[in-house]
Amino acid sequence: MEPVTEIDNQKTKISERELPFQKVMDVRSRPRLRGEHLLDVLNEGFIRLNQWIKPGISAELNPFAQMGAVANTLFVISLVSGILLLFWYSPSIHHAYESLEALKQGSVFGQFLRSLHRYSSDGMMLFLLLHGLQVLVAGKFSGPRWLAWVSGVVLAVLVWLDGWLGYWLVWDQRAQLVARASAKMLDVLPFFADPLSRSFLTNESVNSLLFFLVFFLHMLIPLGLGIALWIHIMRLNQSVFFTTRRMSAVIFISLTVISVIYPATSAAKADMLTIPGELTIDWFYLLPLVITEHLKGGTLWVLTLVGITGITLVPWVLVKRRSQTARVLESRCNGCTQCYQDCPYNAITMMPRLEGRGRSESYAVIDPVRCVGCGICVGSCDPAGVEYPLLEPLQMRKWLDALLTDIPRGNGHSVRIAFMCAESAGGTLTLNATGESPSMPGFRIVPVPCAGWVHPLLIERAIRKGAVGVLVVSCDADPYCRKGVEWTAKRLAGERKPAFRKEKVEGVPVWHVRLDRTERKELQRIARLMTENAQLPAQNQTPQWRRWSLAAAVLMALALLTVFPSDAPLIAARDPQPEIVVSFKHPGQLVEQQKATSQKDEKLLPHMRGAATLERVRVPVRLRVWIDGREVIRKAYKPGGLFHDGISLAMETIPLTPGRHRIRVAIGDSPEPDTWQYVSEKEVLIETNHRRHVVLFDRVNGFRWY
Repeated sequence: MEPVTEIDNQKTKISERELPFQKVMDVRSRPRLRGEHLLDVLNEGFIRLNQWIKPGISAELNPFAQMGAVANTLFVISLVSGILLLFWYSPSIHHAYESLEALKQGSVFGQFLRSLHRYSSDGMMLFLLLHGLQVLVAGKFSGPRWLAWVSGVVLAVLVWLDGWLGYWLVWDQRAQLVARASAKMLDVLPFFADPLSRSFLTNESVNSLLFFLVFFLHMLIPLGLGIALWIHIMRLNQSVFFTTRRMSAVIFISLTVISVIYPATSAAKADMLTIPGELTIDWFYLLPLVITEHLKGGTLWVLTLVGITGITLVPWVLVKRRSQTARVLESRCNGCTQCYQDCPYNAITMMPRLEGRGRSESYAVIDPVRCVGCGICVGSCDPAGVEYPLLEPLQMRKWLDALLTDIPRGNGHSVRIAFMCAESAGGTLTLNATGESPSMPGFRIVPVPCAGWVHPLLIERAIRKGAVGVLVVSCDADPYCRKGVEWTAKRLAGERKPAFRKEKVEGVPVWHVRLDRTERKELQRIARLMTENAQLPAQNQTPQWRRWSLAAAVLMALALLTVFPSDAPLIAARDPQPEIVVSFKHPGQLVEQQKATSQKDEKLLPHMRGAATLERVRVPVRLRVWIDGREVIRKAYKPGGLFHDGISLAMETIPLTPGRHRIRVAIGDSPEPDTWQYVSEKEVLIETNHRRHVVLFDRVNGFRWY
């Protein structure tokens, strides 16, 4: 699609009144995307949800129209309730579980804070996911919006990580699974001398310092969330951080009701020698537990990194062609700063003029890195000083003049102009070269990227030239070009510059309607009413009972979406099976061996080579395990360390069946392969599928059976 500015009017044979539509049929500021049709279908789902709620709930109380602000408000509630919960919580591996259990009988307010902290965190993750999905299907991630998308991904990861660590701090059976899953992934990284997994084999081996480190990270991550949130909205003008007082009160009351009816509880206390059986988990934060018990740490890292990387790269993978940006002609700019005030994305800066040039001390400059091509600056500029590649304002003025001049007066001939937002109900209308559509007879349609592109003077100009009516159609729910709908409404109402002068139109109807993509029939009905010289229908007043019923239904749906996933069954791939874990931390014996000769020495004759040197190396430690006289493990474990001169580590898990078993463990650390210096044997009784037996060995304590 060629921009209008590149058309040579002297060479083209197309008449001036056909020019804008012959060359510019698609004026959407949104870029072309891969899978665009599927995204549009999913986006209509969000639009229909808002349309279902809109008649019964005001925009101020509609949670789906402000999901980002709702998530921020829930974050504050979660943060404050978490801080207050510290008056009861003990950040100790030995007392954490008991301190939370004591709230059930000892403190009603403490139990309420715990439940409030949990459900506000779950609600925050719910709205983060919904907000991210809405941004994805609406295509609001390309071009300058990549920063908001990437920072949003970082926000979601930090929120999830904070919740994951928060469940660790409860130290129940859920925390036990979280700790083991975390250790499995961290053991892959070369950061720890000993595998963290060995710290969670027995209750005695759990490191209390590690528990406090988790508590410290849980307290520190909200600081990173604040920084990521600032980056997330730093390019937005007049951004809304939080919900209004009324909406915040509704959110708090809803959380209070949930916390009282369905208080948060713990699972059984963590026991490293017990394999958790039937368990409920919070699917908002603990969903990875479904797979962590059945995959290796390296596989988990691959899945995590591929998933996060794939989501982060969406702004570059899905975009086929970026949208074009606007620019300001310095010679036309009068320095009024209106475009600077109206730009929703802080893409316009007022720069000082060179001395002796222009009529003002400053002029506007559009940063192409931040411009999303919404065209709102076009509707702000009185002298038409903004060059907009998709639809030049001066070309549009010429087209309107030529079109309205050609329309014969009288005999029922009349024309109405409809400025149609590309994301509205008329965004997919089929138009001919002069802007006519069979769906809207009697109208000449001007497709614009956003209703904010329409300057009030352009409306007045159309009426002066003979238009008998002007219809401005904008989108409504979650507009692609933020502030465009709001600025248009205020300009036409005379509440914001450049203001529409109603006294100049002499009773000619100028209607502004908000219709989303799914409201095509409503658009045709309104167009028909204008052609019949009827009045713009007022918005239907929903009966009070329906408003309250709809509000209750929305709150109930959100409560169910928050409570049920927060305490849903853990889907296990198999039933728990008893097992025995054999682990040792032991150095092999030091032996002397001849140091390997270099390739250079090997080429020399024997009498010309240097003297042979000996080096001391550690022998790999060997392990053998018999169960009921049958050998099940026979392995050797190389010494650790950078130079392979350290301690050998082993941790083997062997499944068992219920009943009595004779278990024998042998360890050898000498060069002789058939010599076993340390041997231990014991009979164990397996009475339940949830039992884990552990055998630990080290040089100081010898064998220890658990």
